[in-house]
Amino acid sequence: MLLSAGNGGYCSVPEAIAVLHVDDDPDFAEFAASLLERQDDRLTVVRADSASDGQALLAERPVDCVVSDYDMPRLNGIEFLQAIREQYPDLPFILFTGKGSEEIASEAISAGVTDYLQKGSDVERYELLANRVMNAVAQNRAQQRALETTQRYETLFTHTTNAIASVELRNGAPIIQSVNPAFEATFVPPGTDVVGRNLDRVITATDAQREQAERITRRAETGDVTTTEVTRQTVDGPRTFQLQAVPIDPGETGGVCSAFAVYTDVTDIAGDDETPP
Repeated sequence: MLLSAGNGGYCSVPEAIAVLHVDDDPDFAEFAASLLERQDDRLTVVRADSASDGQALLAERPVDCVVSDYDMPRLNGIEFLQAIREQYPDLPFILFTGKGSEEIASEAISAGVTDYLQKGSDVERYELLANRVMNAVAQNRAQQRALETTQRYETLFTHTTNAIASVELRNGAPIIQSVNPAFEATFVPPGTDVVGRNLDRVITATDAQREQAERITRRAETGDVTTTEVTRQTVDGPRTFQLQAVPIDPGETGGVCSAFAVYTDVTDIAGDDETPP
């Protein structure tokens, strides 16, 4: 939730923004829409004279942000917001009302309002409203992109044939946070839980393998990506893998907090006479 008090700078929103303005006073709605569109040429405002008309417009066309009055017949602004949240839980919604009170603000927050602003006739009020709209839309679009990225990552993590372990680097030890199905099938005996264990202890079998694994972990802690061939102990015995150790999530002190270890089985490619440690 934004609920910011100052003007601030606009977030970077290069695309056009469609705003639905709902107010039962058509003269004020036209005035407000005109002033709002003047603040930024990316803003396009469509108007509705009631909450029910607003709901109908939302069903007909895509909208990036709703700006609504509070005091309206049949459905007031809070009731309109509650109805919107049932169908559009993430759609930015700004309550723009002349009836300001702590009680209404508290109700709006409980109903999931994005921001709350009192009406005014001065140009500065519409500069502020435009700022709130732009920020709300930028934040929502960033969240949607992040969600889409996470969903793509989860699909890749789940379905790739490469064995992947996500680890947290703690005092020089790669502690397993999660593994994908390919990792389980390759390295984990049935009925065994490896989450919370040291990755190197789970899949190495010799001192040489452990020493090599420790060197790779030290490189990961400094932010270096490692790509190398390794031998690791699988459920079917030792096999050769192309390992990519990819550090992520830099810590507050500049070190790396976590990493991905990605194992590609190259046993049949490496050859018997070129077995790595």
